[in-house]
Parts: sequence; C-alpha cells; structure tokens
Amino acid sequence: MSVLWEALNNIDAITLGLLLLSLGIALFYEMINGFHDTANAVSMIIYTNSLKPGHSVLMAGVMNFFGVMLGGIGVAYTIVHLLPLDIIVSSNQHATLVMIYSLLISAVIWNFGTWYFGIPVSSSHSLIGSLIGVSIAFSMMHGFDFSQSVNWSAVYKVLTALALSPIVGFGFAYLMMKAARKFITNPKFYKSPEDETKRRRPNFWMRMGIIATGAGVSFAHGSNDGQKGMGLIMIILIGLLPTYYALDMSSHEYKIKQTHDSAVNLSNFYSENNATLNQLVTDKHLTSALKVKNTIAECDVNQVQQTTTLIAEKFDGVKSYSELSPTDRWNVHTAILCTDNFFSQVEKSVDKDKSDYVASQRKTLVNASEYIPYWVIIAVALAISIGTMIGYKRIVHTIGEKIGTNPINYMQGTISQAIAMITILLSNFAHAPVSTTHIVSSSVAGSMVAEPDGGVQKGMIKTILLSWIFTLPITALMSAGIYYCLSFIAK
Repeated sequence: MSVLWEALNNIDAITLGLLLLSLGIALFYEMINGFHDTANAVSMIIYTNSLKPGHSVLMAGVMNFFGVMLGGIGVAYTIVHLLPLDIIVSSNQHATLVMIYSLLISAVIWNFGTWYFGIPVSSSHSLIGSLIGVSIAFSMMHGFDFSQSVNWSAVYKVLTALALSPIVGFGFAYLMMKAARKFITNPKFYKSPEDETKRRRPNFWMRMGIIATGAGVSFAHGSNDGQKGMGLIMIILIGLLPTYYALDMSSHEYKIKQTHDSAVNLSNFYSENNATLNQLVTDKHLTSALKVKNTIAECDVNQVQQTTTLIAEKFDGVKSYSELSPTDRWNVHTAILCTDNFFSQVEKSVDKDKSDYVASQRKTLVNASEYIPYWVIIAVALAISIGTMIGYKRIVHTIGEKIGTNPINYMQGTISQAIAMITILLSNFAHAPVSTTHIVSSSVAGSMVAEPDGGVQKGMIKTILLSWIFTLPITALMSAGIYYCLSFIAK
C-alpha cells in the first residue's frame, strides 16, 4: 500500500480521476462476474434446498474471496499477454486509456445483458473477445497485417482451453454418473426436489456433498476468474502509473539479485549460442518483439544481447527498485518484456536441454514485472464476493430445470459440481482462463445424458451453444467499434 499511497500523493488531479474511474470499471466488471458466474456454483445448493439462498450466496462469497486470495497470478498474465507487446510497452497514456475503456465497456455490456435475460454466458469469453477486438482495431489503425494483430499463439492456447474444458466436464460427469448408478444404489440419492413431498431436503450425506462441492466450485471460480480482474487492473496501473508499477517496488534485494543473475545467464547463453541464434534471426525464425514501435532499441531482434545486458547492468548492486530513476524503471520494464518475448521464441527453436534452461531463466527474469500487489488481490476478492451475493436468481432456475429433460437430482448436482471444481482447478495449473458457466452447464448436461430416462432440452442447449459461439465475435466487434470511436475522441 505504501507504493499506492506515494503514487496518489504525487499525481495530478486528472490522472487521479482517470485512475479511479478505470479501477471502478474494472472492479464493476468483477462484481458482474461474481453475480453472473457464481450463480452456477450456488444453483445446485439452492435448487435442492440444501441451504437457504441467503446462506448459500454468503458461503459462495466467502469461498470466492479465498479463491481469489489463494489462486495465484498465472492466469492474470495469460490475459495480459493476449495483447500485442506494442500496446503493453506504449508510454502513451491516452492510448492505454482508450484500450482499457473499450474492452471493459464491451465486456460489461455483454455480461450484464446476458445476465439480465438469465442466459449462462462466459465472462471469460466476453473479456477475451474484447481483448481480441481491441488488439485488431489497434493493429489496423497502425497498419500492420492481421496475422500480427494479436498474440495468436497465446489466443490459440486460451481458446483451446475454453473449448476443451466443457467437453472434459461433460465427459467426466457422464462417466461419474454411470459409475454412481452402478455402485451407489440408495434411491434417496437420486431424488430431486420435484419428487419430495414432506421432506424438501436431501438426506444428510447427500446434502453435505452438494454443499461441499458447491463451495469447491465457488473457490475454484474465484481462483480462476479473479485473476482476470487482476490482469486488467495491472494493465491500468502500468499504463497510468508506470513510475510506480512498471517494476515490483516491494521486491527485496535477494529477489532483485535473482532477476539480475537470470539476465546475466541469458546474456551468456546468447554469447555461447551466438552463431545459431544469429542464423535463426537471419532466417526470420526469431523476430522483433514489436510490429509498430521498432524504434524502441530494447525490442530490436538484433539488440537482444545488449538489451539483456542492460537489465543486468541496471540491477547490479541494486537493493531496491526505488534506487532506479523513473526513466530507468520503464526502460528496464520494456527490456524485460522484449527479452522474454525473444527467448520465448528461442525456447521453441533449440533442443530440450537448452529449452528447459531458457524456460527456467525466463521464469525468474519476469518476476520483476509480473506481480500483483496485495491490495489489488484484496480489492478484486471483495468485488467478486460482493457480486456473488446479488443477482443469482436469474441463473439458478436455468441450471436446475432448463438443461435436462427432467429436473436435476441430488446425485447429478453433486457430481456435476465436483467435476466442474476439479476441471477449473486443473486449469489454474495450466494458467488457462476457463469458463465456470460452460463447465458447470456441460457437467450438468453430461450427468443428465447418463441417466436411463434422461436427456437434455435441445432449446436451452442450443441457446448456451449459440452464446458460446457468438460471445467472442460480438464482444470483439463491440470493443473494436468502441476503440475506433474513443480513439477519434481522444485525439
């Protein structure tokens, strides 16, 4: 907080106003994310009457909070790196603000609108679609071709995770439900609230299972989706307050020394493999990080060794990043991003031993610039938790009754939640942003299809699939349009 306090006391009123507005929109997006997505986590608990609605959403809010606090930052920077490096290293405050407002307004409009109509739509899809739209608009306005407009390799990995995770959820829920029918024969476990007369709750063990797995989904949701908000806020802070957030000002001297040593090691690696790397550059297997701002020396593909050496020199003997001038902090931040971009390409072009070595050095190098302040984590955790406690009713009915041809039973609810929780948590290890909405919906559908008399309502499944297909292009077009309009206004 000391860094934030120092920043707030040293910026002008206009920058302060823009900062507060930007943070407000980002946190509002996370609130919408909370009441949009987390309804999926509490829907089974509420629908099966395992807990009262108020208690359910309170529990979900608390579990989301802890999920955000303990979820890590890998997904956050996967989101950040979807943007072209040209945007990330831009020192143009107006361009940064236009980008931020465009993608946030697009994502908020789509999320809020689909929530209002009770459609289970992915907040991840809307954010990623908005990021892609902004990136393409930026690229077209600066004259480079479509293939260079977005970090397509990162987009491909993210879209693969978004596509495969619902399939995994469906498949494993189907198999688990088949296994449950074979090995668990207690008929009480397969009742639904529609079957109950005097007793409207499941028995104790099934009730505990539904509550525990629902809590797990809330925790998993917070751990994955909370990081998307963190990534957005870091884009805002680095764009508006580069002097204070370009590097992790809270780093202790030993962490700085680790970054220094990684820069030295990568510089030495370049020297030892000079002929090979120069040939790869000549053959254009290794390319410059930037497509527009090629005047930034740190990002020139022919300057990589000098750039890496620059990082080592600036950090040599430094015990705190505050010892560096504001200009040096920004230059080193840019140098780290450009060096990391170059060696990420090297990693794919050399043998496994060298690739593993480069990967380990890159991981340490980026510690200086890839971090999340604790106050950002807490703010996002509170926003998503507060959002969880409102607006859940519109989605609960959809999940409970409109996916399957029959109302969901207790075992289906437990299994679909357990599979959704595991799938999301595994995605965290891969640093993959996934959709809680689609994983829960597909897990429910898998458990429904597994039943002897079960099936899915084609109309609702069609609606969910169409929303899955169209969310990305619609939000991309929307954010691109907003970016164009705001760019002309901001001139």
